[in-house]
Amino acid sequence: MLDLYNNKYDRTTLKANIYSVKLIDILKTQTIDVSFAAKYILNKKYQLHTDDNISIPIVLIYQPHINKNELIELLKHYDTDDDSVDDFETVSEKNF
Repeated sequence: MLDLYNNKYDRTTLKANIYSVKLIDILKTQTIDVSFAAKYILNKKYQLHTDDNISIPIVLIYQPHINKNELIELLKHYDTDDDSVDDFETVSEKNF
């Protein structure tokens, strides 16, 4: 399990562990790019925890380096299946 509050992780590691952490914890502790915010943090498909009801304003609070207009543009043109990881059931079966 990732220790988000004590370590920094790269995009690949965060993506590989997307179902085992809360997205809000990634948002609060890691430095992410606008693409990661659009594809994962704001993607309802990965918001499994009640704490993960994340909106654009919340992203901008915790990631002030992200440009709001760029994020909105990415969201307009992003198909959630373009860069998806396996579904939760498939991932959970691999880990057992």
